[in-house]
Amino acid sequence: MLWLLFYWRLEKEKWFDQLVLAIKELNKRKVDFEIFIFWKWSLESELFDVHDKNVHYFWWKPLDEIKKYLPNIDYCLMPSEFLETFWLSALNALSWWVPVIWYKKWWLEPFIFQECNLFLAKWNSTSERIVSIVEKLAKKTNPERIKDKDELEWKIKKLLPEYTEDAWYKRFLELANMKDEDKKKILIVSDFVNKAWWIETYIHDVKNLLESHWHEVILRWSTLPSWFKWKWKKRLWLVLFPFNFWSSNSLKKILEDEEPDIIWFNSLLRWLWPNVVRTAWKWKKWNKADCKLWMMYHDFWYFYPFPSQLYHIEDCKTPLNRKNFLSAYKWNNPIRKCAVWFKYYWLQPFKKTLKKEIDLHLSPSDCVTNIARDSYNISEKKCKSFPHFIQK
Repeated sequence: MLWLLFYWRLEKEKWFDQLVLAIKELNKRKVDFEIFIFWKWSLESELFDVHDKNVHYFWWKPLDEIKKYLPNIDYCLMPSEFLETFWLSALNALSWWVPVIWYKKWWLEPFIFQECNLFLAKWNSTSERIVSIVEKLAKKTNPERIKDKDELEWKIKKLLPEYTEDAWYKRFLELANMKDEDKKKILIVSDFVNKAWWIETYIHDVKNLLESHWHEVILRWSTLPSWFKWKWKKRLWLVLFPFNFWSSNSLKKILEDEEPDIIWFNSLLRWLWPNVVRTAWKWKKWNKADCKLWMMYHDFWYFYPFPSQLYHIEDCKTPLNRKNFLSAYKWNNPIRKCAVWFKYYWLQPFKKTLKKEIDLHLSPSDCVTNIARDSYNISEKKCKSFPHFIQK
């Protein structure tokens, strides 16, 4: 019996449709496996079409709940076929001593061991590759699995120290040019601050970690609306977003009241406009020259028109100019083409403001750091990699 885990959004962009096809084919071949699926979204109805007893669907659960199922899990299936800035779900799985099945490529390469590499399967589609690898792993005898597990645990132990909270905090001190005894007031600004997606969960983890070292951390901005409200709000947002001056005024008051040492922009683009960066820069210039402005690039929205359709790193061309940006458009759809044009001009204020006014540009992997640097023509000394740490 092989025990599998999948946790993340049930979306085509997360190749969940391919996983459903693989499950159906594995059951048709009578492969002996069980799979535990956590989370929900638009493709959950497809999952309900799979009525087999070996498919266990638990909707969304926090990591603490998922961990209760881990003693029986043999492998975790990666939840994304397109490029991510960092595969935190893969890192979390490895920290639970569960190897990850996926393609061994990009900056995920250190997290995928050779026996779990989908490239080993000589098929075209992801679903066929999953079937081939899972079927092969399921046929292994218990002694073979014990031997494999010992080898995998040794590899995981070698990898994980780079992604501990201690390693992250040491890197934070280096970036902030601080000593361990120094204590700072840090304002983290993000489009949304409630724990809706992993980006928002990440800043709460960062806040807790920094506060454990006696720094004062303040989180500020909006709450991600419910799905119904968000659809309505998104339409209004397209009209109001470029004129979001009220956020800028609110930030000015926060800065005057709190006087932070570091202003860390965790996420923009979804609700906040670059005028908040300009406001922070002006406040720093006139009130606190030693304050540092940081920007974290969590996704490819800053550089590419359709991040959920970015499957090859070479497609994200640099620098960010009109020719390179529009070359990403590969469809004969005038509405989508207009959307790409709109987004290109929409990104120009970001490009200009971030390049001029941010002191430190941070990305969770070296590759994204290079893309940010080359897209916005930022000096190398202002662009740094800052990998995430394992979530507990």
